[in-house]
Amino acid sequence: MRLKLAIVPFVLAAASLAVAIAGNEFGNLPVKEPYDRVTHGKGPKTGSTQILYHGGPVMNISNSVYVIYYGTKFAPTTQAIINDFLYGLNGSPEYGVNVTYNGGGATPDIPPTYSFAAPTSSSANPSGSVYWDNYSQGAQLSNNSVPKIIANAINNSLPYNANGVYLVITSPDVKISGFCNSFCAYHTSSNINVLSGGSVHVRYALIPDPTQRCNACNGSIAVYGDSITPNADIGADTMTDDIIHELSETVTDPDISAWYTQSGAEVADLCNYTYGTVSTGVSGGRTYHYNTNLPRISGGYRPYLTQQIWKNSGAGFCASE
Repeated sequence: MRLKLAIVPFVLAAASLAVAIAGNEFGNLPVKEPYDRVTHGKGPKTGSTQILYHGGPVMNISNSVYVIYYGTKFAPTTQAIINDFLYGLNGSPEYGVNVTYNGGGATPDIPPTYSFAAPTSSSANPSGSVYWDNYSQGAQLSNNSVPKIIANAINNSLPYNANGVYLVITSPDVKISGFCNSFCAYHTSSNINVLSGGSVHVRYALIPDPTQRCNACNGSIAVYGDSITPNADIGADTMTDDIIHELSETVTDPDISAWYTQSGAEVADLCNYTYGTVSTGVSGGRTYHYNTNLPRISGGYRPYLTQQIWKNSGAGFCASE
């Protein structure tokens, strides 16, 4: 994730690294930072940046993505935009950059596809790869709340999958310490207790819905100065950019012990707010920027502005395919 972080090393059997963010209760977590013109306005990193493998696991066996929509105050368009994004991103060139990573040696590469079953209902019932949570942990979350949200979903019929990535997407009324000021999203892993299997290991990301509150997390506004986003839903359009960031970092560095630079930057941090070749569209007389069109669940395509990912080829570079 993007880092405005102090790097905190700790000792395990195999050396690993944790990236810490100061000023909130989320502790030793790698985060995606809000846009900063000094840090991010210089453009993408160059091939002189070295991303290193540190020996930890990667998610290089058939993966699945699950979504937990936490809360009830989402804009009417938000969930459809995100579900379409996850449907279209699967097998896309943008996500396929992650195939340039593996677990070292002759181990398999991270696959270019994942399993995501689109929901067949918008009610508060488990459906496909989606679960709806009506504030099981309240409307103010701490870091410890997020694994409990995932455990609650698994205990209520969302599948547990050791090769799953669980995206907890919170509605805009949910309060989270440090959100917008210190971070846009983050990923990590944890052991949780579930009713059917005792303790299980989950890899997950927290993706809060910013609505209008967090313009610094939105590339359309922060980088291009747009007043409208590609799907006219700033919360959803911000979160799709956050999702490709966190999903790519989760599969390449699920336990914060695999792929990152000497300074702790992961594959998406190196290309934060870098969008490559960008096109413009017009809606309601206002211009928006986008760099990909992905297929929708119901047919047709949606435009998105999603950051590039560091391609581990040659000296390395930011890429969209």
